[in-house]
Amino acid sequence: MAAPRKILIVDPDPSVARSLAPALRQRGYQVHGARDGTRALQVAILRLPDLVLFDEATPLLDARTFLRILRTNPRTERIPVVITGESVDGERTRLGAYLRKPFQREEVLARIDQIFRKVETARAVSSGSRELEGNLAQIPLVDLLQILAVNRKTGRLHVARGKERSEVALVEGRVVDARVGPVSGEKALFRMLSRREGQFAFHPGDEAVEPRIHRKLDDLLLEGARQADEMARLVPALPGPDERVELAVPPGEIPPGLHPVTEEVVSLLLEPRSLEELLDAAQATDLEAGRAVAALLEHGYARRSAGEPPEAAAFLGAQEVHALRARIGRGRAGVAPAVGKVVLVGGGPLSRRAALARLEAVPGFEAEAEGRAGFGTVGRVALGEGVACDLVLLPGEPSLRPLWRPFAQGAVGALVLLPAEGIGGLLEELVRGLRLPTVVCGPRPEAVPAELREGPGAASFQGPDPAEALRALLAGAGLEEKGLPA
Repeated sequence: MAAPRKILIVDPDPSVARSLAPALRQRGYQVHGARDGTRALQVAILRLPDLVLFDEATPLLDARTFLRILRTNPRTERIPVVITGESVDGERTRLGAYLRKPFQREEVLARIDQIFRKVETARAVSSGSRELEGNLAQIPLVDLLQILAVNRKTGRLHVARGKERSEVALVEGRVVDARVGPVSGEKALFRMLSRREGQFAFHPGDEAVEPRIHRKLDDLLLEGARQADEMARLVPALPGPDERVELAVPPGEIPPGLHPVTEEVVSLLLEPRSLEELLDAAQATDLEAGRAVAALLEHGYARRSAGEPPEAAAFLGAQEVHALRARIGRGRAGVAPAVGKVVLVGGGPLSRRAALARLEAVPGFEAEAEGRAGFGTVGRVALGEGVACDLVLLPGEPSLRPLWRPFAQGAVGALVLLPAEGIGGLLEELVRGLRLPTVVCGPRPEAVPAELREGPGAASFQGPDPAEALRALLAGAGLEEKGLPA
């Protein structure tokens, strides 16, 4: 039997440890407490905790010194430390190294589970495993790169997301190059860091790589997070996928003295382009080029125009379809045709109708009108290569809950629509009773209870678009290492 994991809570306020300890012990963790930094250091060296929560207001030894001492001791150098406090520290929060007070218990538990998943992945890498595979919905790219850096791995990390293929080259744990389609270097890495889903595979090897990236990993991750946040805020001002952007005036009428990035964008717009084509062609980062496009549109020097209808993208990439086939066949090769099942739960009548209307726009989706009125099969999505998946609506009434098990027999996952009455019991039944990978689809994460975002062994949160939520579920989001089909 594996020894229980130990968590050290370092906080000058003893009520913090008292408030968290019951929930942690209920999950099988051992809990230790310390009210000052010297005592925390003593416990860390003697007890070797698996995780430390260290409050930034701890007396006698500050967090920076505590960390420095741990990192210089071979026995404690890899103990994860999360700083807690009341200040706003966006950079450390993005990298998962900071928890802001006052705590929400579920958020703390979710963060702890996320850290231990990262630790297990790091252990698999350091144990000498030749390859590492998984889904970014389980292990974010930021965590993957940090794990590979700590273990000084050399090789290539490949990511497949729909038709998009990207890769990162590493030498002794250092990121030396990245590529997304025609884009390479830091620009490609920053674009990859904005991705939240996709299948990944790390292939070790020492083939020669021409370095295009020279910054330290921490600097790259922080800059990538900043650019992703700012690009997300800029998107509403930019052309959509079915639009093109072109100059609205002759180039000679644009005032001189433009920023170099804006000059580059103007030269590229001598020929109308889609935003994707423009970002790929520009030497500047996506954020810099996007800002230039937004400024030209705002000042009337550029305009939007109707473009060619975008080519319908495959709902899943070939690698994701292959992985789904294996899940449907429970690992048996040669299962053709392979038809899986996803159960749809939650949501009121309006939200269900809206979700089904959105899913009808998914490539290969065919709705069955008979299923809309009550429960049963409401549609099937054909994914190619002989693989398809039925969407089965489960009855929402508590009195009909016993029907869930037969209806969910053989399902590869569950999609939960918000709002959902009795969400706690609903997730308990799906995840622990039926043992289904589960994705929750609803408003922005801030509007959803913390336990639904990254609940321990529970559901992953995917945002408001049911099509994206279904895609993430079929691609592997919500899978757990223990007990659930891989």
